[in-house]
Amino acid sequence: MTMITQLQSCLSQHKTRFDLLSHRTAMTTREAARRAGIPPQQMAKPVILDDFQGHWMMAVVPASRHVDLEKVHKLTHRHWRLVRERDFGKRFADCDIGAIPAVGNLFGLETLIDQSLTEQSDIYFESGRHDELVHMSGKQYMALMPEAKRGKLCE
Repeated sequence: MTMITQLQSCLSQHKTRFDLLSHRTAMTTREAARRAGIPPQQMAKPVILDDFQGHWMMAVVPASRHVDLEKVHKLTHRHWRLVRERDFGKRFADCDIGAIPAVGNLFGLETLIDQSLTEQSDIYFESGRHDELVHMSGKQYMALMPEAKRGKLCE
């Protein structure tokens, strides 16, 4: 099992305690949660947004939910649209397409985290691969992104 190098460096730098969980290949975060046998509300799903001016942001929501762009607009005072996976290009080159770790600062992205994730004792997210999850405490996950804004982002 090997997560992407950027993520390994970040976790080491923060002295984060974590473990890796292998599962059968899954193409969505919800499917990964199901295959790994974890509650989808504990699976952090990154959604990449564009503000129509080329500025990208990562919104992180539970795998069981969807981003509400109107709620994101209210929090940021900017309009956003979803970025399609095929448009990710080089920014996430080390990751399998659609298996981006839900840690926005790894990629230089402003990050919003749904409030419901801050209430979880355990958080799981993809390691950059479709067959492996990173697991850590919710507290440690939030400590990885101290600058991230928190709020209600889901429908």
